[in-house]
Amino acid sequence: MDATVQPIEGAQPEANRALPFSFTGSASEYFGIWIVNLLLSIVTLGIYTAWAKVRRLRYFYGNSWLDGHNFEYHARPVQILIGRLIVFGALIAVNILVNVVSPLFGLLFIPYLLAFPWLINKSIAFNARMTSYRNVRLNFRGTYWGAFVAFIVAPLLGMFSLGFAVPVASHISSNYIGQHLGYGTARFETDAPIGTLYRNLGMTILFMIGSMFVVVGAFTGIGFYIASFNTIGHTGSNQELAKALEAAPVFISVIGGYVALGITVLFYLAGVRNVAFNATTLEGGHHFASNVGRIRYTWILISNLFATILTIGLLRPWASIRTWRYLANRTTLHAAGTLDGFVDTAAPQGNVAAAEFFDIEGIDFGL
Repeated sequence: MDATVQPIEGAQPEANRALPFSFTGSASEYFGIWIVNLLLSIVTLGIYTAWAKVRRLRYFYGNSWLDGHNFEYHARPVQILIGRLIVFGALIAVNILVNVVSPLFGLLFIPYLLAFPWLINKSIAFNARMTSYRNVRLNFRGTYWGAFVAFIVAPLLGMFSLGFAVPVASHISSNYIGQHLGYGTARFETDAPIGTLYRNLGMTILFMIGSMFVVVGAFTGIGFYIASFNTIGHTGSNQELAKALEAAPVFISVIGGYVALGITVLFYLAGVRNVAFNATTLEGGHHFASNVGRIRYTWILISNLFATILTIGLLRPWASIRTWRYLANRTTLHAAGTLDGFVDTAAPQGNVAAAEFFDIEGIDFGL
């Protein structure tokens, strides 16, 4: 008997598989969760927001899939509530000290700046440890001085170089997170190429020029249209209003400039995501790929914002689902073998208060 096993025609070898991420949540289903979270948060004067966050993340993680398995979020609502109470208490105390007791307490900014790297590490570590895939949790083992360089020195370098060193800052921060992140006992590795990041900056500059032309031009036109209604005299109580209407083109065009800059930042960050993911590998030869369309992603975020504003927040669930699904669908893991061999390990738990501080401040490190 011939013992040779013939491969199934069209089958993909186990050693090299492209595994796309996917998201199965729906806007209508999430709307039910969101509206209940909102109402209960209002009724409980904000206390329920901790439970709301856990329910939201468990829904999004639970509907995010890779190779037939979904992700899980493990934080407990009481943890989140305690963290938020600590953060709110600290913020209230600082504001009282600075604004009521003495402006000299503004010097508290110095110890805050020194503690910032520690806070970042503890925040990322907590969010990582609360995330699992196939019953194996993520972990993060950052260092103080590594975070200091990545999130204080590098951004300052980008700012004082008038933006020309921003790709260097992106390189340092992306590598810092990727090189200190782990999946169980396995480690990630990120080496974002500076050359590709500078090409992304070049495309961003071209995009900025175009967006400035379009957005500032549109806003200036709106300003002149408003100014055309100025039929108020320049005497008496109407004088200030008349001057304000005359200045409308300049004032509104400046707003348009800030809007264009904000759009440009979104475009640049989408490119950085692609570069960082495409340069990230997981121990065992697995590597990631991201092909987020920069213009498409920017449009999604802008249209989401307008849809949310115009519907007084009612389309926020749809916007959240839309963004999450797009990012999931644009991310792939190229597996060099099976994903069954990873083993969990004990790791730093991070600090929930640090994580909630950055959540309240709206700062996201990509986990």
